Amino acid sequence: MDDKQIVIIGGGLQGLATANALLDRGESVLILEKGEDTGSATSFANAGMLTPSQSTPWNSPSDIFKIISGIGKKDSPMVLSPRAIPSLFFWGLKFLRNSTQKRFLKISKNCIDLAYYSSSLTKEIREKEGFEYDNNENGTLKIFRSQEALDRSVEITKMLDPGAPIKVLDSKGISLAEPQLEPIANQLVGGIFYPQDEIGDAYKFCKLLEELVRSKGGRILVNTDIKKILVHKGKVNGVITDRAILQTKRVVVAAGSWSHLLLKQVGLRLPVRPVKGYSLTLDTAGINDKPELAVVDESIHTVVTPLRNRIRIAGTAEFSGFNDDIHPKRIAYLNEMLKSIYPKLYSQLDLEEGRLWYGFRPMSADGLPFLGKTKIDGLYVNSGQGHLGWTLAMGSASLVADLIVNKPTDIDSSPYLASRSL
Repeated sequence: MDDKQIVIIGGGLQGLATANALLDRGESVLILEKGEDTGSATSFANAGMLTPSQSTPWNSPSDIFKIISGIGKKDSPMVLSPRAIPSLFFWGLKFLRNSTQKRFLKISKNCIDLAYYSSSLTKEIREKEGFEYDNNENGTLKIFRSQEALDRSVEITKMLDPGAPIKVLDSKGISLAEPQLEPIANQLVGGIFYPQDEIGDAYKFCKLLEELVRSKGGRILVNTDIKKILVHKGKVNGVITDRAILQTKRVVVAAGSWSHLLLKQVGLRLPVRPVKGYSLTLDTAGINDKPELAVVDESIHTVVTPLRNRIRIAGTAEFSGFNDDIHPKRIAYLNEMLKSIYPKLYSQLDLEEGRLWYGFRPMSADGLPFLGKTKIDGLYVNSGQGHLGWTLAMGSASLVADLIVNKPTDIDSSPYLASRSL
């Protein structure tokens, strides 16, 4: 192997997008993916929303309250497992330190800036390459069952993104925007419509990126377990896999929640931990009256996204480490949430055919991704996007690629630099 080739660890959204960005800058790349397929882990069945105008982290004061109140529960939108508390202790202290209103607003502004940049790049590659991934640009609708929550959300949106062309709707306006919500209109006080948001299938986007990367000369190896990153005298000089020892002088760790485990082996402490999220996807083929808009129910941290002939409900944040257990209450919770938002549609679905999925979102302690170089020469990171992985993917990749090739970045990269902790 040519040691000038950049090795990218991770074949999900972040890894594939990073590979594509580096190829566009004249670099050669090799992606190493431990799974059987690219995009098969956290990128596989996420909520499917690209929401620049709603790109806020999960460490707001109200979210902290929900996390604490969800300790030990399985039917809460945010759950903290008592068994995971010891492993999350120091990370959790940093998470709490960044949950003041002042820090939350500053971090949210940084997320929104990166999200808009990423959204423009997503649109650019879609139009240039003719990508189709069950995408639409109909916007998203956030619904509220409390006037206080609606007023607070409008206030924060205008504060963080004063130029956003949002529309504040009453319950009648919600029914007009999305007729399938009419059965619950009397339960809603209003909503916010975000016309700039998009939806799309992240896994299908991954597969299109994979084809593009290969067409540009990039190599991808799946079923490849990364044992260790080799470092000598403060510089990267290779990667050990279960197949071979690869010589390289540059490595990008884009392994999502597993990134911190790889970096720990070389003495770096990445403050990113897994937060488990679930989704349930149901077939809507043959049903005439289907939702057209992605809907966010603010009160229950739940998203319902229409993807052509499918409907996907996603939600919950489970702070439980790498826990592969699926509690029956989680499945019941998602079904109940779907029923509470679309009771008419729910009655027409074949629930037995629903496809349950879970993934481990790489959540950073301060709510921002870690991008770019570390203190080890030749070692770079692209991780920590949390629940905004789809929204921030193309922008994060572009920043990382520019930082690797020492090119000026299109937007200010300082808030996201990995060097703030690594």
